Amino acid sequence: MKYGILILFLTATLQLFSDTILVGGIMEESQTWTNENTYVVKKDLIVPNNVVLSINHGVTVKIDFGRGIIIEKGSLKISGMQTDSVIFIPNYVLPGQEWKWKGIVIRKAKAESYLNFVKIIDAKVGIKLENSQNVNIENSSITDCQLGIQIVNSSLSFLVNCNIENNNDGIEITSSDMGICSDNTVRNCIIKNLNHNIYASVEKESAYQNNIITNNLIGYGNNGIWVDDNAGLFVSGNIIENNIILNNGAEFGYGLYLGQDSTLVANNIFWRNNVAVFSEQNGYDNLIINNSFYQNNLALAIAAGNVSNSHLNNTFSLNSNLLLLTQQAQSGQFRNNNLMNTGEVENIVVNNTDYDFYIPDNYWGTTDTSKINKLIYDRLDDPNLGLIEYQPFLYSLDTANPVSPPYRIIKQLVNDKVLVSWCSNIEQDLMGYRVYYGGYTNYSFSQSVEIGTDTSFVLSNGIAINDSIAATAFDSTIKQNNNQLSGHESPFAFAKIYPYAGNDTVICKNINELEIENSNIPFIYQSLFWLTSGDGYFINTQSLNPTYFPGNIDVQSGGAIISFNVITTTGDTLIDKFNLLIIDDPIVFAGNDTIVIADTEIDLVEASAQNFDSIMWITSGDGSFNNNTLVNPVYSPGATDNELGIVFLEIVAYSRCGVVTDSVTIFIEPYFSVEGKLWVGQESVNPGVIIAFKENEEGARAIQIESAESDGTFKFEKLMEGNYYLYALPDTNNIDNAVPCYYADDLRWQSAYLLPVDADVYDVDIHLPTTDFVLPSGEASISGHMEKPEDSKFNSDIYCMPWFENSTYYFCNNGLSNNTVLLFNNTITKLLDYTLTDELGNFYFSELPFGEYIVDAEKAGFSSFPSSLITLSPEHKNETGVVLQISQQKIAISINSITSEEIFTKVFPNPASAEINIPYSNPNLLSSQLEIYDIFGNRVLSYIIPIEKTSFTIKLDIVNLAPGLYFGQIINSNQTSHFRFVK
Repeated sequence: MKYGILILFLTATLQLFSDTILVGGIMEESQTWTNENTYVVKKDLIVPNNVVLSINHGVTVKIDFGRGIIIEKGSLKISGMQTDSVIFIPNYVLPGQEWKWKGIVIRKAKAESYLNFVKIIDAKVGIKLENSQNVNIENSSITDCQLGIQIVNSSLSFLVNCNIENNNDGIEITSSDMGICSDNTVRNCIIKNLNHNIYASVEKESAYQNNIITNNLIGYGNNGIWVDDNAGLFVSGNIIENNIILNNGAEFGYGLYLGQDSTLVANNIFWRNNVAVFSEQNGYDNLIINNSFYQNNLALAIAAGNVSNSHLNNTFSLNSNLLLLTQQAQSGQFRNNNLMNTGEVENIVVNNTDYDFYIPDNYWGTTDTSKINKLIYDRLDDPNLGLIEYQPFLYSLDTANPVSPPYRIIKQLVNDKVLVSWCSNIEQDLMGYRVYYGGYTNYSFSQSVEIGTDTSFVLSNGIAINDSIAATAFDSTIKQNNNQLSGHESPFAFAKIYPYAGNDTVICKNINELEIENSNIPFIYQSLFWLTSGDGYFINTQSLNPTYFPGNIDVQSGGAIISFNVITTTGDTLIDKFNLLIIDDPIVFAGNDTIVIADTEIDLVEASAQNFDSIMWITSGDGSFNNNTLVNPVYSPGATDNELGIVFLEIVAYSRCGVVTDSVTIFIEPYFSVEGKLWVGQESVNPGVIIAFKENEEGARAIQIESAESDGTFKFEKLMEGNYYLYALPDTNNIDNAVPCYYADDLRWQSAYLLPVDADVYDVDIHLPTTDFVLPSGEASISGHMEKPEDSKFNSDIYCMPWFENSTYYFCNNGLSNNTVLLFNNTITKLLDYTLTDELGNFYFSELPFGEYIVDAEKAGFSSFPSSLITLSPEHKNETGVVLQISQQKIAISINSITSEEIFTKVFPNPASAEINIPYSNPNLLSSQLEIYDIFGNRVLSYIIPIEKTSFTIKLDIVNLAPGLYFGQIINSNQTSHFRFVK
């Protein structure tokens, strides 16, 4: 009776001042609580079957000690608003009270219940769902409770967009007493609690299936998710995907303790956990796929008795201690994973069993097996353990896996702004990077910027060095939303504060000291020191901004690397460097004086410059450069340049070390045209080409080439004044058996007419001769090769191109193309055929009858030396060793095929590359000399043979000889022995 009087007194008083309504006991009919009142639960409030408790937004419910709200087969409908939640708190009436109320229990609920925008504070169990269905909890927060949410033997419950924080345990989902816990969803929640963030278990003869934990942030607890199977009757189809699981475990716990079977663990980010995933012995037949394991202490541990788990297409990066520890090696898969950025850590994959562990088709960050072996701890390190069989391994990372985070990301203070930089990712499908900054909370930033494929970025003003800054990498299949959890964008790589040594610096050779002014350390540190890769020195290596004096080796080698070493308060050493480049005075070369014809653009390709900051070209005339700040511009002479016939071009190079100039003289000559026609007999020639060779002091040189038109006419539009040989060549396949000749009608240039060109020339008729004899078809052939001479011996713009038809071949490839090769009879009185060397420098005369032949060559300005006699017979049908060589304005033709009849002294090996052996008999012990000559008759080697004994073998070093045919002789007072060999 005394208690009843107290209730009435309190009721009257509270209602008088604050519209407080006391509630408790069994609700006999449905009620709606409104925000005009505060509701105080004085004893358990029970909502029975067919009764609905509705609570509008803005309502505050206070609950006395030991009391709670129990929905017993009834229905609870709470409709808060984002800006006006429904609040459940303890009814503290005295200062300093810290007890917890019982919580909200929804038991055996069959009708729909929902809680939207609800705040539950300081309960023993914030919300307990027991043997219920269809309960939705959305947009709510449960904080400071012993247990945030407990779901027991319930189904089809949805926990969405909720904050479960600062509780001892966050969420408990269990099935027991032969119950069923199925089709429950925890989605888009922030779950940060002291012990278990999520604990899920199934007891004996109970069922746990099709429950989904997705798109949540789960962190900062002793354990992130702990799922266990205590002999459950049926466990299947449970999914843990698209979660960010971070900072769980401290020194002993787990990001995910996986003790249930048949669970899908996919597309999660495991970051900074003690053990990211521990597969316990009851956790079998699980699929762990497409997850990012980043900066965990131990990424993946497999317990003894654990079987048939598959670990596929995951990305592991910078896990500090172990990447994979297995105590079960007899089953399961570990394939197509990317093992990256292991740093300096060794033994990160450990086989802790006596069985061999087979893990092929993974990417190890290297293809060097010696480096991979250092990452592994197995029988090679401990004979009591089994091997880890990792081959075959992937030679490039699997792009189906999540993108790896940027590596070695740092932030530095540069000119009062924050510079963020990192190492490039190696993903082949990399699209670019994003930098995130501003307001970091719950794995989210308020601002970001996409920067392409650059690996550094300077943040705008207002961003401090101590602000959280991160970068991500993303691939070519990035989507609009949820990129990090889909694997197309990497986890955040948070930038570490680093000291800054300074910018790369360039100084001149005459500068003998460098003030290092921009170095800084934006954090508390223990000590610092400077180092150099060169021989210079610092006045004070422990000064923040020292002076460096380059040494002689620094100057000679063009600089040094300057290293800034900072010891942090934890004893780590952080190193930043800059390159000191020591440069010479600028050097320029404008090119050699040259002659051009009028109205011709001048490509200044011979010009060069070094050690400059900028370039400027200047002309003495009225022409123009396409860009006078380039080293190799194009100059177009003006009208005055052409009229004067000369212009001086000057290049000026500027640098911090000085200004230098050089000039080139361009002589501009007038041009004239030469036109004519090619004939064979009375018919015009097509196709055909005509080459103009200009005679000068060094000899004749090919200047221009023109093709004959369909009627045989040709025209050189622009030839400068001078004397020319005109050489006309028909197609080698022409049906008239025509052969090349010089104007006018001469086979050899020495007897040809030297045409003076000092005005336009017309009606130059060139009559091509034909072969002296048409050979019958045979089965023999002659072929060979023309070696490519120095570029000065031919004009590559003319010879290294197809003359008669379009071709995709690269001409002058390993030999000289388009040189004339002639085939004569054995007395060189009849010309039998002609051909041109092809794109490789090779030539061929095929279908020849047996007989004797001589091969010769023709090139204006060069004297030729025909080959020796070539005999083709049934015993020697094909001669393939003909070699043409150019040297000293001569063309020599040799035959590299050596027969026994041609050798007086046997040489072996032959052909040779480094050394030849020459058997030698000297019965009278006479003084002898050995001499070697090239095919032009030049002596290239001379050797005094020591008097040793009557018979021995001479070993001769020929490494320094050029490839080709060589003739040798051994001379003494009694005889001369001859030999030859090919190198």
